[in-house]
Amino acid sequence: MRPPPVGDFRPLPVVTVAPAPKLLFLSGRLTTEASGSRLHDMHAEAVPGTLKTPETATDTSTFLRVSQLDSRHQVVSETRVTHPLRRSLEHVADDQRTFQRTEVKLSTAEFFVRLALKPTAATVRIEEIANGQTFILSELPIPSKI
Repeated sequence: MRPPPVGDFRPLPVVTVAPAPKLLFLSGRLTTEASGSRLHDMHAEAVPGTLKTPETATDTSTFLRVSQLDSRHQVVSETRVTHPLRRSLEHVADDQRTFQRTEVKLSTAEFFVRLALKPTAATVRIEEIANGQTFILSELPIPSKI
């Protein structure tokens, strides 16, 4: 004869584990050509981690937009980055009493972007926004998805 059951059987609850947060590091070199800006030596790397402080968005009319796209090419996240080929310099004016701000246009510049990688992102698109027009510079797969 069997002993009576001690307790009722209760299955363990199903726990879904969220994927560990990742960072996406992008680096490259941007050059000015007759046809417009061109992106060279693009490198992307996904690593575990979280952003300590969110990057502030640029408020200029010329900037780079870095978008994370899902597998259907829908925007999951986008960030505005200060344009690497345009630098704002502050200097003393000719009257020696006031400061002036001057924009300098560079022919070549390197840039570096750090993003919080979205779990559904499959592709990164880098676009240049200048004079109200958008130019796609590059579109590359997320390294962890390769």
